[in-house]
Amino acid sequence: DATVGQADIQLPGATLELEIRGAVDDSNAAKLEQWVRQSATQVTLAYGRFPVPAPRVVIVPSRSDPWGGDSPVPFGRVTRSGGETVELYVDVTRPLADLSSDWTATHEFSHLLLPRISWRQKWISEGFASYYQNVLMARAGSYTTDQAVEKLTRGFGRGRGSRPELSLNEAAQEGVRRARYKIYWSGAAIALLADVELRERSGGAESLDVVLDRFQRCCLPSQRRWSGTELFTRFDSLIEEPVFMPLYRQYADAAGFPDFEDALQSGVVREEIFAVRTSTH
Repeated sequence: DATVGQADIQLPGATLELEIRGAVDDSNAAKLEQWVRQSATQVTLAYGRFPVPAPRVVIVPSRSDPWGGDSPVPFGRVTRSGGETVELYVDVTRPLADLSSDWTATHEFSHLLLPRISWRQKWISEGFASYYQNVLMARAGSYTTDQAVEKLTRGFGRGRGSRPELSLNEAAQEGVRRARYKIYWSGAAIALLADVELRERSGGAESLDVVLDRFQRCCLPSQRRWSGTELFTRFDSLIEEPVFMPLYRQYADAAGFPDFEDALQSGVVREEIFAVRTSTH
């Protein structure tokens, strides 16, 4: 496909290079640029800046949803060879409101909060992105708090019902085709458990946002693949007392699903984690 549109999008901490492939008229190109800016800006609501300095964003016009649904953004992925690229397959005929209410772009941009992670712990990369897609869309006002809580609750329910005989690491080895919901939502549950524990024990001084902020300063962008234990050990080195490796030891190799109910009912979820942000600070 020929490149028919390019633009640079300035965000705190980054310049995004946007490339639109295929036949797109000027009005749709402007709409797509506005949507990409909006979606990428949501990721700055984690800790005030975009996690990597110069990602490419490639939009491929497409109306084919591989999952058989009606999503305006039927597919997205992140590649990291030669730098970070977020590729989004988009039905460019859909209005901006439809694009803005879809979670795919926010999920893919959220992947950039972490480095590339071994497929053996794919539940970390997909799970943390699944967690943050809901957190960030709530902070941006795209979801109400009730909607965000409901989406997490439904996701956790699907994850708990998917392949209960497998541990998180076993699900990752089975792959997305055979254990999709287990992979995505077990990792999201671990992210929630860590976030709530950090906030509750520190009175809000520590959080998953704070950990990722500190990790970005030391370690992103990263050109190599990290193991899950290496990543969680580094996370624990950035906080007062370990949280991540204890959760890993408790759940990564145990069948079933993380115990998320108490964490989801914590007051910090509605009052802090999902609170709408009027600025990125």
